[in-house]
Amino acid sequence: MIDDRSKKTILTLLPEVQRYFTAFLEEAQPIAEKEGLQYLAIQGCRTWDEQTRLYAQGRTAPGKKVTNSKPGSSYHNYGLAIDCGVFHGSVYLDVSEVKKANLFHTKMSKIAKLHNLRWGGDFHSIVDMPHFEYNTPLTIAQLRDMHEKGVPIHV
Repeated sequence: MIDDRSKKTILTLLPEVQRYFTAFLEEAQPIAEKEGLQYLAIQGCRTWDEQTRLYAQGRTAPGKKVTNSKPGSSYHNYGLAIDCGVFHGSVYLDVSEVKKANLFHTKMSKIAKLHNLRWGGDFHSIVDMPHFEYNTPLTIAQLRDMHEKGVPIHV
C-alpha cells in the first residue's frame, strides 16, 4: 500500500507514467517497512520556477548544489521523474544518515529498473541517489522543444 504523500507526488506526473512509479513504490515500500523504514516519493513534477530556485542553490543562493539541471533540463520539469526519501519515523535519513539512505536507494534501484525507471545513482555528471525517472527514449532537448512549441508531451 502506498502512502498518501507518495500518491499525491505520483499524481503530479504524466498520466501514462504514473503506473510505473506506482508499481515501483508498491514493491519498494514493503521492503522498507521490513527494515523499519519508510520509502516515500517526496518530489514529482517540478515547475520551471522551482527548477530555477534549485539550480541557484549553491551558486547564487545559499546552500549546497543539488542539481546541475537548469530550468527545462530536468525530467522533473516534464512530469517524468520523482525523488524518493528514506525515513525512520519522522527522521529524514537522506540528511541525517546519508550513508544508510544511499544504501537503501541503491537497493531500490534494482527494483526501479524492473519498472522501466532509470536511477540517478547511475548518473555521471551529478550522482542523484534519490532520483528515479521514466526510461523514455525522448531526450531533454526533444522534451524542451516540444514544450516550447506547445506540443503536449506524451511518452
